[in-house]
Amino acid sequence: MDNLNDLKKIWLTAKTDCLPNTDEMVRTMKTYRNRKLLKKAVLTTIAVLLVAFLVVTAVYYTSTMVTTRVGEACMLVAAIILLSSNLNSLKRAYKLKNCTNKEFVEHLQSGQRGRIRFYKKTQFIAFVFISIGLLLYLYEMVYPNLVAGVIIYSVTIIWLLINWLVVRPKAFKRQTRKFNESMEKIEKLSKQF
Repeated sequence: MDNLNDLKKIWLTAKTDCLPNTDEMVRTMKTYRNRKLLKKAVLTTIAVLLVAFLVVTAVYYTSTMVTTRVGEACMLVAAIILLSSNLNSLKRAYKLKNCTNKEFVEHLQSGQRGRIRFYKKTQFIAFVFISIGLLLYLYEMVYPNLVAGVIIYSVTIIWLLINWLVVRPKAFKRQTRKFNESMEKIEKLSKQF
């Protein structure tokens, strides 16, 4: 019996103040889900508006060069890639409505794998299409004036490079850091049980 009392003392003196409680876990899950849903809904709405704008522009703008039409088509493909990616992500986040802790962890891990795949493949393909489309679309507007063409193309290429080489990697690192922080909280909670 003495061993049982010693075990009870050890159990009661264990420090658990650094561990999140279940209410915090539920709040974290709901906050994560709602933030994801809102973000994806906004991005999906923007993508729909972008596709609609591109279609209306293509229909009503009478271009004289084929490069403009090819540029519009490339930008439309990029917008459709963005739209389909966000719709899939929105559908996954919506399915997270009622889930267990294990399902939530699986969802987070699946989401991280999806972010890595998006970063390496989907985003790359969409960025190539949007870059080519933008550069081709601008050609009709700047080809009569060489100086304006050089300036506009220089600014556009610099802007594209900054987005590709600076903004894109920073955003991915920030998302990865947030994911790792969430997983640490969840691991602490699972160790508590």
